[in-house]
Amino acid sequence: LVSGLTATLTSAASFSGSPLWTFDGSTDEHKVKLVNDPVMGGLSNSDYSIEDSKYLKWDGEVKVVPSLKAPGFCNLETSKNYFDKFPDATGSTHLTLLVKSTTPDYQGFKVSFAADTINPQFKSFKADFFITADTPVDSDSGYSVVRIPYTSFSNNWSSYTGEPIVKCSDDESVCPTEKNKKDIQQLGLWAEGVAGEFNLDVLGFYFETLDSATAPVVSDSSLLPLWTFDGENDHDIKLTNDPVMGGVSDSSYNVTGNAVDWTGSCKVVPSLSAPGFCNLESKKNFDKFPDATGSTHLTLLVKSDTPDYQGFKVSFAANTLNPQFKSFKADFFINDDTPVDEETGYFKVSVPFTSFSNNWSSYTGEPIVKCSDDESVFKVSVPFTSFSNNWSSYTGEPIVKCSDDESVCPTEKDKAKIQQLGLWAEGVEGDFNLSFLGFYAETIAAAPKAVKAGGCTVQSDLLFSITETSADVGLPNGSADESLSQAVCCDADFAAYPEPRNFYLDKKLFVRLEKDTVNSFYDSACGIPVFKAPVGRTYEEFKADTAEHGWPSFRGDEVIEENITVGDDGLTIYSKCGTKLGTYETDDSGTRACIDLVCIAGVEA
Repeated sequence: LVSGLTATLTSAASFSGSPLWTFDGSTDEHKVKLVNDPVMGGLSNSDYSIEDSKYLKWDGEVKVVPSLKAPGFCNLETSKNYFDKFPDATGSTHLTLLVKSTTPDYQGFKVSFAADTINPQFKSFKADFFITADTPVDSDSGYSVVRIPYTSFSNNWSSYTGEPIVKCSDDESVCPTEKNKKDIQQLGLWAEGVAGEFNLDVLGFYFETLDSATAPVVSDSSLLPLWTFDGENDHDIKLTNDPVMGGVSDSSYNVTGNAVDWTGSCKVVPSLSAPGFCNLESKKNFDKFPDATGSTHLTLLVKSDTPDYQGFKVSFAANTLNPQFKSFKADFFINDDTPVDEETGYFKVSVPFTSFSNNWSSYTGEPIVKCSDDESVFKVSVPFTSFSNNWSSYTGEPIVKCSDDESVCPTEKDKAKIQQLGLWAEGVEGDFNLSFLGFYAETIAAAPKAVKAGGCTVQSDLLFSITETSADVGLPNGSADESLSQAVCCDADFAAYPEPRNFYLDKKLFVRLEKDTVNSFYDSACGIPVFKAPVGRTYEEFKADTAEHGWPSFRGDEVIEENITVGDDGLTIYSKCGTKLGTYETDDSGTRACIDLVCIAGVEA
């Protein structure tokens, strides 16, 4: 879906809209016409009935048209194309439906109205609508209140998909006018472009005049607005959903007040057997944004009902003729320990700019930083050192990281000449959601790090090339002046954080290990043996277990128990030297020691 709409209110309240078409006799009666995929051998079907002289019940199934290999449509509308009359909706802001559905997850619902046209079949105004957990419920009727702003409608849409060719937000000539609202001549519902069964119980069509919904206003002078949705720093939006190699990922967005809500699902590309991507970005490749020279972080103000999704990325292009593949890109995550922005109540997740690269490797994994609270709102700060413009077009991961090669890092000139901004859900299969107020540039001083009292100091010559990796890689507020191993294994500030997921791939662990013998792993601080593998299973089983979970995984006799202690929480694993190593987890195969490679890369003492 290219665009969509969710409800603009979230609490149950009594509904007071003005009726356009109802089924209880309170408005003029209009005959119903049903159209089920009539051409090209379409197979979609539906039927309707008026129940209890109160509501319209519409049930059906959208099926793939064999000759087109794409889903068809079902359409229910008033039967008179030209001469039907409806109440004057002049001055209203929303066309509103009162509905119930047993298929709220169906994503192909659309609503249409025709006005001032002799060709209502193809020149009606049409918009998507969705029924979500946040859709308000009318306290009197118990029906969901789905409000569609007229600005979501377009009369220039594809007759094959129902999706807008030109959106109202891009060209006012396709938007409904006040005259159109006065002269409505036909109303309709569609199930279109998405295969699946559907149901709608419709109490009626209404019009309303609502004040614009507003999200918290940001006035923090330390944040330089780059792209916001409050009318001050507007740029058109472009959505790209896995367009090649048979990709099936999908997403949609809507702008409500001064926030954008982006929802979708990143799915496995069948031909690649790997997750694809969804991308939302500013439409123009060579747009202009404020000069961010001197800033240290790219900051997002966001909320998400999928904070555990690990595939979020942010990108910006600068000083390039190829923004599609030479933008700077960095991962970002939403986590429990994020500080709260006092003004808006939004939280802040900081990712150092040294984590950014323009050279992304298909082997580099994703850090996991979980947030346990649903609907948490965050302020996400991404340091420019986290970006790279050398990344894999297959996975979005850096081939060369900024921390390894300054040539892939953003420069002050790049910060001054930002030409495109974007968000990605990429390389990780799963449903995702982000609601965000805007992109900002920010200067954040590096915070001093307090090392745990009596804590450890890691060796200076760790194995697997780990010594060279700094803490600003995958750790919020991590510093380039501290090693990742020191932070994860010994620093109290990062006691809750693991190394990035699949970090072992970046360090080519299984290329470096011996396949035909038992490999020993030593504490990165004091050099005592803490694990050995494989024991009681094959090398391939050890490798597969690690690959499944994203961190080196040890079981049973692979744990050298005399050198291991467990924290008061019963989960955190320490060496007897006090080095934090990882956590105990339980899965279908039993207890597993989930271990940070940076903490077991020591040289034997």
